Amino acid sequence: MKKQKDIYSQVFNEFVFSDSQINLLHDTLFDMLMDIRKICEKNNITFLLSGGSMLGAVRHKGFIPWDDDLDIMMLRSEYIKFREAIVREMGDKYDLVEPLDGKYTNKKPKVFLKNSVFTEVVYAGLPSEYRRVFIDVFVIEDIPASSTKRKLIGKVYDFAFHASSFIGDYKYPSPIILEKAKTNDELRKYYSKRRNIGAILSVFFGMRFYLKLCSKLDHTKKETGIVGVPSAISYNREVFAKSLFTDLIDVEFNGELFKIPSDYDSYLKNLYKDYMKLPPEKDRVVHSCAEFKVNTEV
Repeated sequence: MKKQKDIYSQVFNEFVFSDSQINLLHDTLFDMLMDIRKICEKNNITFLLSGGSMLGAVRHKGFIPWDDDLDIMMLRSEYIKFREAIVREMGDKYDLVEPLDGKYTNKKPKVFLKNSVFTEVVYAGLPSEYRRVFIDVFVIEDIPASSTKRKLIGKVYDFAFHASSFIGDYKYPSPIILEKAKTNDELRKYYSKRRNIGAILSVFFGMRFYLKLCSKLDHTKKETGIVGVPSAISYNREVFAKSLFTDLIDVEFNGELFKIPSDYDSYLKNLYKDYMKLPPEKDRVVHSCAEFKVNTEV
């Protein structure tokens, strides 16, 4: 099946942000990041920039110019402290939403900004509390040292999340996609196929079953010296020695210092290969956002 991000970015190019919108989004996300840093410093919690945000720090000393999200990561032990601290100290401003919360369909936690709107096309059918400006939080998990065991677990884990994603499209279809599909045959076939698969899977087990399976498989009960970030692209895409995420340096991001691995080269090459080279404009990944507002009542 064609990749979701590819077909949506092609079909919904009318929702690409203007320069003023992307600047406002970057300002908003950076304010959120500074709040997170304040909480973490106060509570002795270590977090790192992750994914495209780490790449942005290394290559641009800030946001990738066309990027429309912000990613952080932390070890499971740090996340346990973080989830309590952010609710306790900034619960009036932010919601921390985790897998298995309500109708949330994702496998990673997100910090949502209250009094904001951020409606990604693919999630337009979800309740409004899951359509707000957010920062992704990727949890670094202890995983098995055996590559064979990781491969087997990864197959089940990745299937389970894809299953939950199909069921999410079936149960909470995007009205924006449904409307566009009336006049776009490729989109209609693609989305119908996803929803049909979701309908079949939901007969046997529900979305929560598959997300719960992910949560049970994403870590081991003991340290092995090997860690991964299952809630990112896939279970086995980001597998490293644990020391990669404990030997850290400070890098500049928007004029402030944030932590990344001292061996960031290994991490970024694994994700992006020749990461210092700007990708062609047609390959620059953006999420299709139909509505974006801050400082407004949702």
